Amino acid sequence: MAAPAPLSPADSGPQALPGLAKALVRAGKLGEQAAQDLYRQAQGAGTTFIAVLTGSGAVSPADLAHTLSAAYGVPLLDLDAVNARRLPRQLLDARTCQSLRVVVLAKRHHRLVVATADPSDQQAT
Repeated sequence: MAAPAPLSPADSGPQALPGLAKALVRAGKLGEQAAQDLYRQAQGAGTTFIAVLTGSGAVSPADLAHTLSAAYGVPLLDLDAVNARRLPRQLLDARTCQSLRVVVLAKRHHRLVVATADPSDQQAT
């Protein structure tokens, strides 16, 4: 008898969704199945869930930002309204900021105040 073929991520049934996807489902912005499909697509492509989500048009960037702000109880910041020349420099290197998708807003005592693209990302916060 031949060994069964391994399951691919698309065949493996429901996966645990990241906090971001759960927040969108709870807010009624995205269906559970759509969230599962987009999450699998992001994993398969080796990209972020946010990139796949906004790229697919399933949720607009504005809806995403407002939903996350409400779900995580964090303020929403329009970075276009921030004077980039007044932001602190060289507190985090550019590569770290890009990989974590954060912007350093201030330094208070021995802590950095950052804006993050995804407040559910525990590595970045």
